Amino acid sequence: MTPTTSPPERLPSLTGLRFVAAFGVYLCHAVFLGLRGRAWIPTELLGPLAVSLFFILSGFVLTRFARPGDTARAFWRRRVVKIYPNHLTALVLFMIYFLVIGMAVQPSGSVLSLVPGILLVHTWLPNYTLIGSGNIVSWSLACEVFFYLLFPLLLTLVRKIPPRRLAAAAVCMAAAVWTVPVVSYALHGAPLPGFPWPVPRDQLWFAYFLPLCRLPEFVLGIILATGMRSGDRKRRTGVWASSALLLASLVLGATVLPPVFLFAAVGVVPLTLLIRATASLDLRGARSPLRTPVMVFLGEISYAFYLVHTLALLVVDHFTGAAWSGLATGVLGLPVALLMAWLLYALVEQPCMRRFARRRRPAPGSAPAPATAESEEPGKAV
Repeated sequence: MTPTTSPPERLPSLTGLRFVAAFGVYLCHAVFLGLRGRAWIPTELLGPLAVSLFFILSGFVLTRFARPGDTARAFWRRRVVKIYPNHLTALVLFMIYFLVIGMAVQPSGSVLSLVPGILLVHTWLPNYTLIGSGNIVSWSLACEVFFYLLFPLLLTLVRKIPPRRLAAAAVCMAAAVWTVPVVSYALHGAPLPGFPWPVPRDQLWFAYFLPLCRLPEFVLGIILATGMRSGDRKRRTGVWASSALLLASLVLGATVLPPVFLFAAVGVVPLTLLIRATASLDLRGARSPLRTPVMVFLGEISYAFYLVHTLALLVVDHFTGAAWSGLATGVLGLPVALLMAWLLYALVEQPCMRRFARRRRPAPGSAPAPATAESEEPGKAV
């Protein structure tokens, strides 16, 4: 049954879900750093799982908050303002750390190797000097920039799909996600030193870092949001059932499948169901722990948190690593990362969005500009 009221302008539970995913990445990196690279399988799964959720959620929220009459140019302007100021500020902070505090931990390659990373085009070649330069987590931003470039076209194409065909389109995208690791087996190379899984380096690049191969996850989010906008809001798999399915899929996948399938394929269907179930909580006005003021605030700063959390861990580890356990590094690093994230959000992200993301006011007597969301992705964390 289609509701008679208009859907809410925001889905705060999805904003809270962003921080849950961002914290999963933090936990993955905190344990990995604390154990000095001695892998612990449960946390190995958290990082790839969270990134896949971000990619699907990005397509979903951009589609959900797209406005009639918006132009591709206006959309791209808002995305640039959302992504680049935080990215460049975090990169400068990393360089200060490398030069002043962490002389023993230098970014890979020369200063010139930072240029592709600054422009967020550094994951298109299997060159790990480029991929690993500067802020290592910015590789996912390179994927997002590619997604944003294509989004106006992708949205137009998906909206041309008849509503009865959207489920089949979603299945095709999920199948495409599973196809990526299968195709990657044609690639070889020695495993990348320091990476938790013994995956050949070219296979790792193709299945994990290459933006083109992560595109089906983003398109799946577009399809999901289009289906819900078309009236498909029936209560199906709930949050707890989706979470249980996700856990079961990861356990089974880690047991019987090669590691390359754990990057995105194993979790793609449960994550899609989880996003749908979480959005449905707000659409139905149901109770949601992700909608509390604290979780929404943490979700709003989650993009900044994602960018600075490894720096916070490195700083804490630099001062406590020899005397404190890896667990203490992770515990102490969390408030440091949250403080840094709040400062980055308050001093860089929000001012830039207020100043540059909004469409300029029309001149007196001209037609008003179409309404657009100030930020299509509240609490964006990629």
